[in-house]
Amino acid sequence: MCGPICAIGIASGLGISRWFGIDDITLGLWIGALILSVSIQLNIFLTKKGKSFPFSFWVIFGGTWILSFLPISKTLIQDPSCNIFGFPRVICGSILGALILFLVDKVNNFIIDKHNKKVYFYYQRVIIPIIGLIIVSMIIESIC
Repeated sequence: MCGPICAIGIASGLGISRWFGIDDITLGLWIGALILSVSIQLNIFLTKKGKSFPFSFWVIFGGTWILSFLPISKTLIQDPSCNIFGFPRVICGSILGALILFLVDKVNNFIIDKHNKKVYFYYQRVIIPIIGLIIVSMIIESIC
């Protein structure tokens, strides 16, 4: 799992993104997408090795998410005026990022299924989710 390395990356990314003027929600969007992606890949790996169990994806996803944000939770809670519905902006963004990545992947799979399970262009399964996240990031940055 991600664990302390993810927490260090998130904390440093948060500081750097604030220095560049990027909103915390936008950073959280990409963090949530990364956590979802890592969780899916780890679950696939465990399934191939025969080590999966019921609800293994949700345990991996929740554990990765908690291990990523728990070490920096005191830093995130320091400014309650920047919260959305009582949660820090980065955490709200991470929930949104995981949801956006999930939805964009479902739409991409629907498009591929309609095309006889063939992709329209090379690396479509990578490019389409990234484009979706970029579009949502641009919308968030223009609003906030």
